Amino acid sequence: MKNYPDQIAQCATLAMLLELSSSPKPGNVDRCHDSSDASFQHFLASAVAVHPVFRKAATGGNGVGQLLLEAVRSWRDWSLRGNTHFGSLVLMIPLALAAGRAGSLEEELPRVLEESTAQDALDFYRAFELAEARVAEVEKFSLRDYSSRERLLQEQKTLLDLMRLSRGHDLIAREWATSYQRCFQLASRLQETTSEYGLNPGIVRTFLEALSAEADSLVTTKFGAEKSREVSRKARQALEDETLEAARLLDIELLEADINPGSTADLIAASLFIALLRGLRL
Repeated sequence: MKNYPDQIAQCATLAMLLELSSSPKPGNVDRCHDSSDASFQHFLASAVAVHPVFRKAATGGNGVGQLLLEAVRSWRDWSLRGNTHFGSLVLMIPLALAAGRAGSLEEELPRVLEESTAQDALDFYRAFELAEARVAEVEKFSLRDYSSRERLLQEQKTLLDLMRLSRGHDLIAREWATSYQRCFQLASRLQETTSEYGLNPGIVRTFLEALSAEADSLVTTKFGAEKSREVSRKARQALEDETLEAARLLDIELLEADINPGSTADLIAASLFIALLRGLRL
């Protein structure tokens, strides 16, 4: 498929909706249940609201930071408050920018990331605050420290620079720092699992594989490293049950404890976007 702007935006929106609606996806909002602070319908509206931003990205309009800020602001038009798809947008907007270019996605994406600027970093800070997102605290260039914004402009730190500083403790930052190495791998895995098991089971199984392979950074931020490793271990055990009943029980357990592996869900959304751009169909 030749990547026209409308098609790129459709793939991006569909990727978010497929990730959102897949079930049972332990601990995260899906079509069967809400979270304590956001409903399934909130996430639906969030995904649809940013469709024009993906289209603008596919035409090469604006930098990644400005596009991210515009996407988060679009949620206000639908009276959405708080964080729904912030991590997914951080991953997927650069993909939309790269998909709109003449070369292959694998070739263009590193160029998009390298082209990020200090203004992109500043816009990222603003979008982060507006989305009320959660991230691990760091000593340098903290997203919660207003003085960091002035320093990053003085030092001309780009958004990619910031992501590289955070790659050791944040899954999304690591994708930026590695040109989405894991997302491309997960996209290939999604094509395999959905072909073998069907769309919903394939997405759920790939989510469990990703969660079992590496601790979720959002869970680590909220509950600590030991708890996130425990969640990964339980996801690995749930994979052994092909009926997904074990995944359903793990879903209930995590929901009751308000544990949501949201960073892993963001990786799956971005990987679905890649897979759809590569030709994955329902």
